[in-house]
Amino acid sequence: MSHPATTTAPPQLTHAGQVLSVSNLTSTTFQVELQTPPGTEPAYQAGQYLQLELDVNGDGCLQSLFYSIANGFDPEAPRRLQLLIQHTGEFTDRIIAHLCELRDTGAPVKITLPLGQAYLQTDLNLPHLLIAAGSGIAKIKCLTETILRRRPDASVSIYWSNRKPEEFHGVEAFQGLTEKHTNLSFTPILESADARWPGASGFIYEVIEKELENLAAYQFYLCGSPRMVYGTIDRLKLRGLKEAACYSDVFEYAPRDERVAV
Repeated sequence: MSHPATTTAPPQLTHAGQVLSVSNLTSTTFQVELQTPPGTEPAYQAGQYLQLELDVNGDGCLQSLFYSIANGFDPEAPRRLQLLIQHTGEFTDRIIAHLCELRDTGAPVKITLPLGQAYLQTDLNLPHLLIAAGSGIAKIKCLTETILRRRPDASVSIYWSNRKPEEFHGVEAFQGLTEKHTNLSFTPILESADARWPGASGFIYEVIEKELENLAAYQFYLCGSPRMVYGTIDRLKLRGLKEAACYSDVFEYAPRDERVAV
């Protein structure tokens, strides 16, 4: 699962950026807009992530936090960086409160990027399967925007799983893309059947197995927990998935021999 890249990741740089906005997308997801200083243009490949250093506890000690970059590069707003932060408890509350404080005061935030090797580096003439669970959709959003900008007729299938219906956000935007790009499909999946949910439900691999028979030619980007990523890979091998065609940040921070159940 270590692949030679067909594109090169830019060197890491640290910027004293600004927090432009913090908003609720859903009750469980926040959207954060950052901006690097005038005269800069953050360089990254789609699918990479960044590091924020934040005084989350208000004790003067900076903590390093890592988030996928959710927006593809926009030449009309070249200094913009978007994050999607999922609420997971009281620690998230402190993170959001501190980001709001930085927004209100205009104080700088230390941003280091780009990070990660699972960036867009595949042949866009091949079909792509983009798989996300929960907040993993941030990386998938960036990958999708960049793929369609480079090749509008690319064959892309997106599968996104959440535990609750209210955790989905931006579905209309993805559905709008499917109307504009005929080779793009988007399937939101609820982990368990729910009367409020009219769409697909079950494990991600189960839904993919029902819709796609032969995955031998596909390139895969997977975003989620190690358990989800490795479990999906193992099950979809029965449909022809090639592990050498898979890209995930999980391969760096949780190799198979160090796999943890989460």
